[in-house]
Amino acid sequence: MFIAGDAGGTSTRAVAIDRAGNVLGYGRSGGGNPTSAGVAAAVVSIGAAVESAVNRLTADEVEAVAIAVAGEQTEAFTTQLAERLGRLGLRPAVLQPDLLAMFHSGTHRPEGYGMIAGTGSIAARIRDGALHRVVGGKGWLLGDAGSGFWIGHRVARAVVSALDGQGPATALTPLVLKTLGIAAEPARSAVRQLVSALYGRRPVQLAEFAPLAFAAVAAEDPVARQILAEGAAALADLLSTIREPGLTGPVVLGGSVLVRGYLAGPAELRDRLGLPTEEAVVVSDGVVGAAVLALRGAGVVVDERLFEGLRAGVAGVS
Repeated sequence: MFIAGDAGGTSTRAVAIDRAGNVLGYGRSGGGNPTSAGVAAAVVSIGAAVESAVNRLTADEVEAVAIAVAGEQTEAFTTQLAERLGRLGLRPAVLQPDLLAMFHSGTHRPEGYGMIAGTGSIAARIRDGALHRVVGGKGWLLGDAGSGFWIGHRVARAVVSALDGQGPATALTPLVLKTLGIAAEPARSAVRQLVSALYGRRPVQLAEFAPLAFAAVAAEDPVARQILAEGAAALADLLSTIREPGLTGPVVLGGSVLVRGYLAGPAELRDRLGLPTEEAVVVSDGVVGAAVLALRGAGVVVDERLFEGLRAGVAGVS
C-alpha cells in the first residue's frame, strides 16, 4: 500500500492506493505549502490529510509515502513532517516537486511539458518522467510573471492610481474596495485606508485580487483587460522558453489562474497563451500524479490502463 498526497497553497489532498492503483482511502485538509502557509501550518494540514487517507489501514501495510509539495522544503519542514508522519507509524515521506506531480496527473506518458499558474507561475520540460528543465517559480519578489500575485499586484496599483487621480478610472476600484470593506467615498479616505490595508497584509496575499481582474474583464474594463493581456503574454513566454524542438508530448496545465481564469475567460486571452490545443491537458491538482510517482518509485509500471483506473478512482472519492 502507498500514501500519495498533493500539498498545495489552498488545500492538501491525500489518497491511499495499492499496487494495482485501487484507491483505498482519501483525505483532504487545508493549505500545505510551507512557504505560503508557514511550516507548522503546512505540517498540520499534510498530517491531517494523510491520517484521513490511512483510514483503516495499519501503518505496517504502508510501503511508502510520497508527497508533492509546493514551496520551499526547508530542513525545519522536512523534520517536522517526518515527526508528524512518525506519530502515525509511517516512515518519512519522499517529497516530490508539485509541478512534476501535476504533469503526471495529466498523462501516463514520460515526456512533455507542464505549466502551473496559480499564486505563482512555473513551467517545466519533462523527460523520462523527471524534470529536465524548469523556468519560473522564483516567488513573488523575484518573478512569477503572469501569476495570481503578479496580476493582483497590478490590480492593487491600478486601483490606488485611479483613486489618486494618476490613472484611469477602472471597474476594479469598487471590486477591490468591497473586498476589503472600504467605503468608496470620500476618495481621500479610501486611498488612506486602502494603502494601510494593503501594507498590513503579506505581499503574496495580493494574489486574492486576481479573480477580480477576470470579473472586470467580463464587464469589458480596459484596465483589467490590459493587465490580463500582459499576464497571458508572460505565461506564453514562460512556456515557449522550455519548449524544445523535437520533444513531443502533452502540455499539462494547472493552477487556478490558468484553469479558472484564462482558460475560462474570453477567447482573446486564451489565444494569447499560445497553447497547442491538440496536446493541452488540464488538471485540477497533483494528487493523481503523486500516486503515479509513488508507484513508479516502487517499480510498478504505470501504463495507460492503470493510469486511467487510478484517475477514475481518485475522481470517485474526491
